[in-house]
This record gives sequence, structure tokens and C-alpha cells, in this order.
Amino acid sequence: MRASWLLASALLCSTAAGADSLRNCSETWNTAQSPPSRIVALNQHAADLLLALDAGPTLVGVAYLDDTHAGDGNAEYFGVPVIAQRYPSSEVLYAQKPDLVVGGFATAFGDGVTSRSGLARNGVGSYLLEAACAGHSLDYFEHVRHDLHTLGTLLHKPQKAQQLSAAMDADLARASALIGAEKPLSVFYLDSEVNGLDSEGGRGFVTTLLAAAGARNLFAGINQYRVTVSRETLLLGEPDVILLADAEWSPAWRKRQLLKNDPVLSRLRAVRENRMIDIPFTHLLPTLNSGAVALHLARQLKALNEN
Repeated sequence: MRASWLLASALLCSTAAGADSLRNCSETWNTAQSPPSRIVALNQHAADLLLALDAGPTLVGVAYLDDTHAGDGNAEYFGVPVIAQRYPSSEVLYAQKPDLVVGGFATAFGDGVTSRSGLARNGVGSYLLEAACAGHSLDYFEHVRHDLHTLGTLLHKPQKAQQLSAAMDADLARASALIGAEKPLSVFYLDSEVNGLDSEGGRGFVTTLLAAAGARNLFAGINQYRVTVSRETLLLGEPDVILLADAEWSPAWRKRQLLKNDPVLSRLRAVRENRMIDIPFTHLLPTLNSGAVALHLARQLKALNEN
């Protein structure tokens, strides 16, 4: 399992001959010439990015599928074994004999032997999607470009990475072209209703995504990544549209049920007039399909605005 590529330079005593230096989470990582051959993706959106880069044959396991019916109840995700419903134990992870582990959230990497440093000490490379890095900027689309470029280089798929990056930018341009001179619709994003009305503030990706679609996050003025709001606060905000994340742990149908049956929330115009949009949870994260999602939202919001 001792691999010479993708190890943090801070953990290496020497640099592999002919290795290139790449940046991930503000650290320099060294890669040898050989692409990884056994990859584990610890989040669904990380797996989706790798699959789009044609890494399917080298994916030996995926974990933590978020979207409703993402795995369709099967033990595989697009032909790749699902090794854990959530994050795998260290025994399960190492049993895959990975040479690269890719995470979409910082929580994907635990402590000890499953931390990035622990994996490196055991000769396993790791990559964390840039938007999940500590202290990251709010230029989320640039993070996606960085991920595509870096992983495309690691996988020896630079041309494919460039195609995906260009496609995202083309979709963002199409979405921008749809934005009219009207006042942007205000949108409340309901991430989860499990422990209150969980949403995102101005630092969350949904704020950036909505702006790209010509709308504004109702709580963009709150300088936080995540916010939990009360029913009364939401009623006072009176959003034009409600965006519902469709996730395994909080499906859109259950959110709709809550909104329609709650004596306070049911008074919202967006609920009364069914001005609600369902989007798979992983499509509300910064990844390769973010341009397409922005375009999809721009079209739906434009239709609502015209009505």
C-alpha cells in the first residue's frame, strides 16, 4: 500500500524523482508520474466528479450517498461498490487497499489512521475538494475549476477536465444571459427540517449559486455559512420562492409536507402558491454540474418571475 504519489510534502523526507507539485487546501502535495489505480470516494459529489473524469474503472468504493434514491437500494453506485452508508471505518477503508481517497467534506477524513496525515503515513494519497478546505475563499466556481484541473492532472485526464470546466463556464454564461432587469427573486433555501429550519447564510455556496441564477438568498446578509431560522423570522422575510434540498436524510416531500401542514409556514405565499423548487442535495454543492444547476434554476426562476 506504500505509494509514492500524492503525499503531503510536509510528511515526506524526500521528493519523488520527477514528481510534480500540486496545491490542495493550501498545502503542496507531490505526485509521481503514475495515475492512481485504486480510488475511494467518501462522498457522493466527490464520486460524481471522479466518474465525470472517467475514473470509474479505478474507483473501488464509494460511501455516504446523500441524494434520495441515489443508490437505488443497491450495493453499487454507477457500478462502483458502496462500502458504507456513511463514512467507512478504518478497517473497511483500508480493506479496499486504496492509493487515493477523495473527500467532499472535511468530515470525510477522521482522526488517526483515517485523517489525511494518517493516510499519508500509511502511503495512501488523499484529496479534499477545495470548497471544503479550512479557510477557503467564497469563489466557489473557481474551487470547482481547481478540483477539475488538479484531479484531471492526477488521473492523467487533463483534456477531459478542461472540457468539464469549459462546459460549466458555458452554462454559467447561459444562466447569466437569462437574468433580466427585474428585481431578483428572494429565495429561502431549506437544507433540512430535522433540527429546525436549517439554511445557509451569505458565506454558503447556495448564495453564490442563486446569484448566478439571477436570484438572491433571503439570508445572504448573515455573514455565516449555515443558519437556523425560526418560523416567525421566515414569515417576516416572505420569500418569493423556496428551494428544497432533496436528500436521503431529509427528502423534499417531507419538507413540503411540513411547510403545507405547519400553521405558520403554510401562510407563506411561496407555500400557498406552490412556488417551491426541488433540487438533489449534491446539486446544491459546488461541483462540476454547478453551471448546469445554475442554468436550470435561472430558467425556473425566470418562469416564476414572469408569472
